[in-house]
Amino acid sequence: MLASNANANRPMNQKNLYPLRYSSIANLEVYDITDCQLQLACATMPDTANQQVGLCVAAAFTGKCLDEFAHNNVLGTHVSEGVSYEGYEETPEHYAFFASWQGKKGIFEVATPALLQQLQAANGMGFTQYWVIKHREVYMPKRQKDKVEYYRCIAEKQGRWYVLESSESVAYDVFLDCLQNFGVENALYLDMGRGWNHSFYRDAQGVLHVLHPYAHPYCSNWLYVIL
Repeated sequence: MLASNANANRPMNQKNLYPLRYSSIANLEVYDITDCQLQLACATMPDTANQQVGLCVAAAFTGKCLDEFAHNNVLGTHVSEGVSYEGYEETPEHYAFFASWQGKKGIFEVATPALLQQLQAANGMGFTQYWVIKHREVYMPKRQKDKVEYYRCIAEKQGRWYVLESSESVAYDVFLDCLQNFGVENALYLDMGRGWNHSFYRDAQGVLHVLHPYAHPYCSNWLYVIL
């Protein structure tokens, strides 16, 4: 394991506690998910009307644009509500596994059988994505550095965990600079691009914010915060 947080989740049923923190800093939209309970949805995106969902974003890559959902069309090992599935494979050394269970969060080089057993026992979640930042260094950028669009990642900094998104469409190398300026230590990509970036956030007052519009039905899996 490269990074983890063993702090227990705060109680989610107390109205005076809102675990998801949002801010806009240094050209980044910052969603602090350190104290949040996380889960992975497959096949069907969580409904925007569900008041118990605080943030929902695409997670692992979807292999092909298919009319029907298939777990083997999701990148790599992924875990939803404690059940693990095997997806399609890519070059292993470019990818890592993010997992969350019982208040713990971490990025792991691989999803070992022991880790998957823990996720199963705890109704945990996890997904595979490629490295963006590893030990504070840019890790073999997969995308064209000058390609301009919105970018997003899940990131760790000083024991806290974030979903970070560029505040506007930027070149990938600009996004990387923003992450390093923010002090990101480790980060994995989150699926983006037109349609793949469709997502939403619910603030502490319960107001829904759709971050990017719906454009197509081909997304296959989503990371979401349970309030």
